[in-house]
Amino acid sequence: MLIVGGNETTRNSISGGVWALNNNPGEYRKLRENPGLIPSLVPEIIRWQTPVMHLRRTAIADGEIAGKRLRKGDKVVMWYLSGNRDEEAIERANEFIIDRARPRQHLSFGFGIHRCVGNRLAEMQLAILWEEILKRFPMIEVMDEPQRVYANFIRGIASLPVRVPG
Repeated sequence: MLIVGGNETTRNSISGGVWALNNNPGEYRKLRENPGLIPSLVPEIIRWQTPVMHLRRTAIADGEIAGKRLRKGDKVVMWYLSGNRDEEAIERANEFIIDRARPRQHLSFGFGIHRCVGNRLAEMQLAILWEEILKRFPMIEVMDEPQRVYANFIRGIASLPVRVPG
C-alpha cells in the first residue's frame, strides 16, 4: 500500500488539474502570469478533483454524529467529495480558485489519525510537475471531454485528449 497508494490519486489529480484549468481560463491565465501561485494551485487541484471519493469506517462504540445515533458496528461513510464542496466550511466551494486564502483546507487526504501518510509527497509531486509544465509549455489545451473511470471509490479520468503547442 505504501508503494502504490498515491499512483491513481496523483495521476488523476494531474489530469483533473488540466481539466479544471481549461474549464476556468481566468485561473489558468493567473497561473501562467504568476507561477508563484503553484503552492496554492496544488491543494486546490486536490480539493477540486478529490481523487478518493469516500472511505468507510466501522463505529467502535455507540455515539452520535450530527444528531444521528450510531451503534457499535454501524458502518459510517465519509464522502470527501461532498466535504470538499461544503459551502459552510469552504468559501465558494463550488468554484475552482487557485489563489484561495486557505487552500489546504480540504478533506482529500482524510483527517486526524486517518490522514494520508503520502499527502506531502503528493503535493510535492504535483508542485514539481506544474513548475516543469509552466517552464516548457505555454498551455495545455484540452481537446475533448474526459472519459471518466467508472468506479465508486476513485474519481478518475481514463482519457483526456490534449494538445500541447510547441
